[in-house]
Amino acid sequence: MLTRRTLLGLTILLAVALMGCGSDSDSPTTEPAATDDYAVLDFDAVYGGLTMSDEAPAFDDAYLLQDLVQENAEEYEDDLCNDPEVRRLERMVDEGGDLHDPTLPRFTFLRLLWGNLDAEITDDGRVEDGDAVDWSGQLHIDRGVVMVRRVVFFERPADSIVRPRIDRQTVSWFSHTGGHYDGLVVQIIEPPLDADGDGEIDEGMDTPNLLTIETMAYSETFDLADLAEFDEIVEVEPEGNAIHITGFTLGDLDAGPRGFMSGRWRLDPESGDGTGMFRGRWMNLMGSIRGHIMGRYGVNAEGEQVFFGKYIDRNGQFAGLLGGTWAATEEPGHGEFHGHWTNDGQAIEGHLGGRYLDLPERNGGFFQGRWATVDDDEAVESINR
Repeated sequence: MLTRRTLLGLTILLAVALMGCGSDSDSPTTEPAATDDYAVLDFDAVYGGLTMSDEAPAFDDAYLLQDLVQENAEEYEDDLCNDPEVRRLERMVDEGGDLHDPTLPRFTFLRLLWGNLDAEITDDGRVEDGDAVDWSGQLHIDRGVVMVRRVVFFERPADSIVRPRIDRQTVSWFSHTGGHYDGLVVQIIEPPLDADGDGEIDEGMDTPNLLTIETMAYSETFDLADLAEFDEIVEVEPEGNAIHITGFTLGDLDAGPRGFMSGRWRLDPESGDGTGMFRGRWMNLMGSIRGHIMGRYGVNAEGEQVFFGKYIDRNGQFAGLLGGTWAATEEPGHGEFHGHWTNDGQAIEGHLGGRYLDLPERNGGFFQGRWATVDDDEAVESINR
């Protein structure tokens, strides 16, 4: 059987081959301008001195190139996506909605990752093998419908969603990690609290809607309402493993664009000045890759902990410059970052924020976060908290 290390190595070769034979619509329209050096940014310059140039797809980075091929293997079509009741609930907000309107359904998107989040990645994009951990388990909510939108790094057939489903409120899975991580992107649709619009909360809807995650290595229960701004990394046994939960809650599926980010966040010990690199994927709410980001974090002349980077689309075309601040939290190796990105007109287009995990005794470094455009006030507020 092919190991994850072998599979990821093969995806790099395939990604390079695909870039050479893609259609015109999949290819950059301009030649990349190789002017930016992400290893030596000037933290006192505007956006670290980065330019609005195009880049090679995925920055021609072995770790990021695997995303473009792996993405196809992550696709999952849940049987409930075409369910009449699900379609009816979605139509209720087709013309706009309000997160706080009790007569409308509410939508929550969760991205769950588990395993060795900061796994060691070699220069050619391979993952070092590690001890096997069984993460098989389930996710359950008290009210509503749960739909799987994407599986993350599942190695089929060993890793899979259990079918048929137990019920509409539960998703079960088989998952085993060994040196890397797996995960899910799920969409939860909650029914209206006041379905008949009489101004009264319906019977049985006046209690918190609880979400329970149960795995062989981790179990926890949350109030689904709290996941609107949830972004947490929890280290679990065996040592070196963790689970990361990121959420977005919205009342209107057509509101301003927003989504998730994840990737590497790693101190560069050779720099001697506490600086490091970050690189990762930029995704929509369904977990599909919109592009990639790369940059550097450090300290400027005034002692401010800042980061700068560039956002490119799937073809490598310039999509934005990133800027913001980062800070360590009380827990060793843990921290958070908040910032924004500007478009080619130098206007702020949106905000981003998240968490990172970077322990010196561990092999890698990891970040995950969220982004939203400036016209989505509620989402931006939840990111900036």
